[in-house]
Amino acid sequence: MGCCGGSSSQHKKHPPVESSNNVTPLELLKIRLAKGEVTFEEYEKTKAALAN
Repeated sequence: MGCCGGSSSQHKKHPPVESSNNVTPLELLKIRLAKGEVTFEEYEKTKAALAN
């Protein structure tokens, strides 16, 4: 079939970034900030704690 039809097995989904083993805690924190899961204040506090 064309590009928009066919079986879903032709289109493999990538796992979420969070499930990847090579994501650093800081990268994960940035993702959580972008998703709105943490406030900027929580981000800054956690970022400082990770730096220690």
